[in-house]
Amino acid sequence: MQARWKIVMNATLPMAVLYFALWLSGCATPRQIDELKGQIRNVEAQNRQSQQMVAHIDTVITQDAEANKRLRNDISVSIDELQRQIATLQENYNDLMQRIDKLVQEQRTIGFLKSSPGVEVQQPVPPGSTLSTEPPPIDCGNTYDTAFILVRRTDYEKAIDRFQEFLKYCPKHELAENAYYWIGECYYSLEKYNEAVDKFQYLIDNYRSSANTSRALYKLGRCKQELGKKDEAKKIFRQLINDHPGTLEAEQAKERLKDLK
Repeated sequence: MQARWKIVMNATLPMAVLYFALWLSGCATPRQIDELKGQIRNVEAQNRQSQQMVAHIDTVITQDAEANKRLRNDISVSIDELQRQIATLQENYNDLMQRIDKLVQEQRTIGFLKSSPGVEVQQPVPPGSTLSTEPPPIDCGNTYDTAFILVRRTDYEKAIDRFQEFLKYCPKHELAENAYYWIGECYYSLEKYNEAVDKFQYLIDNYRSSANTSRALYKLGRCKQELGKKDEAKKIFRQLINDHPGTLEAEQAKERLKDLK
């Protein structure tokens, strides 16, 4: 504003002084005075145009700043959404690979039995467990698959029930660790963070070599963050970065740490 008034004064002051001097000296003719007045009016008109142009520029700058701010916010939201989608795809991929490994093992077992009649194949037994002589009252594979489909349909409450049924009757199943992870995910999606913490922590404590550990650590940190326990969340994220470098979850943890500063 001061700069604009300075321009106006620089343009009009000399003419005003000249007009005043001519008037005092008495040597100014009416024609000269009229010409001088016309010049002053022209300068004033140019000044008004300049003010309007400056005001327009100010408006454009303000609008651009607001648009840039909205764009930055939109980009930030898009990045978060992409990271969420990537994480979901990674989870689906890991689960699919485990299912494929299971099918391959089953096919190999069937082929071995066919080629070696009368030979009993012993399945590996997890430490601290024993082989049950009675089959479970449910089809473990179908129950797990049904629960997983419910997760994909976002029917989290029913998915939790099915996964818990699976764990009740198939506690030593090779997909048991996955079931604990998905129960935690369901609770997380339902914003029941304390329940989710219990499942993720159980998975981390009891399946240390699991492929799900990095995912469980990340979601455990997110639960702590949502619960307002920032120090605990930062500790978990740092552990994830140190113990599982190069993973998608470690990169996500680095971004979360920036938010927690």
